[in-house]
Amino acid sequence: MKQERETRNFVKQLGQGFNLGNTLDTHDLHFETNDPSDFETYWGNPVTTKEMLEDIKLAGFNVLRVPVTWYEHMDENDIIDPIWLERVCQVVDYGLEAGMYVIINAHHDDWYIPDDEYLPKARERMKALWSQIAERFKEYDQNLLFESMNEPRLIGETEEWREGTPRSREIINVLNEIFVQTIRESGGKNADRYLILPTYCAKPYEEALKDFRMPEGNRLIASIHLYSPYSFTLNMQGTSEFNHEEPADTEEVDKIFEDLNRFFISKGVSVIITEFSAVDKKNEQQRATWARYVGKKAEYFGIACIWWDAGPGEEEGKPFPLYNRYTRKWLFPDLLEALTE
Repeated sequence: MKQERETRNFVKQLGQGFNLGNTLDTHDLHFETNDPSDFETYWGNPVTTKEMLEDIKLAGFNVLRVPVTWYEHMDENDIIDPIWLERVCQVVDYGLEAGMYVIINAHHDDWYIPDDEYLPKARERMKALWSQIAERFKEYDQNLLFESMNEPRLIGETEEWREGTPRSREIINVLNEIFVQTIRESGGKNADRYLILPTYCAKPYEEALKDFRMPEGNRLIASIHLYSPYSFTLNMQGTSEFNHEEPADTEEVDKIFEDLNRFFISKGVSVIITEFSAVDKKNEQQRATWARYVGKKAEYFGIACIWWDAGPGEEEGKPFPLYNRYTRKWLFPDLLEALTE
């Protein structure tokens, strides 16, 4: 109970966070390069600077999640390109020096599809990848957190964006256990570093939550993503309206938090919403209302939230910008206030 309370208090004090999306998570460049800046800028963002991250901290964000894709920077022996690892380290240092907590993960890596066909390789690569990351950061303090995977799912299958299958959910449990064991065995400050573990596809729905199994140990946190209701948050042809006093608008969000409390919070499992966002449909006030509603719900249950920002362009036809990294300007002041108040 003491350890659960310690983790819960840690998560509660994190506050709001910001995702440095579409940056170190890029992949499939279609040309040969090992220059980190080629990857970092490929999806439309500039090279990350310390000044940008200072802006993010100054705006009121206390957590920086840095999505990282690793598989294109690993050789046939699963060794990470040291040039890439040092660039990741540099961005981590920028965030820490700006006064934020920093999370790094394995974001678009193609080897952790939760299927038995992939499992033997996934076991090997989970251990190989995170043992190297753990070694590089073993003397970093507890302001640095590790997250095992991002939205692990059955890519291309009918269950991909749903709740998965019982077997796929169990494979994710197995991979999370390997991740925790690998980090803890690496020693140094990794022995008690806070670690973040996703459900199937980071879904906050009943089957994904029910079948999630937290590994043995302490300072472990569950991760989910919240993009609900879909018609408002992600569907460009959907509604641009959100009324926090209208049950039809809020019932999906309410159900998510009820389930998080039922399966996680009430059982001592702490939670971070490592991504939540709503696309820009020229509806800043409604987005601010939605963000404030989600934020208040999360605060009530002691859950930290991290806004997904993909930069100034569009991600799969969906505009997610909050901060323009080229001009270093905040684009939606009312939304920003709702997120950081």
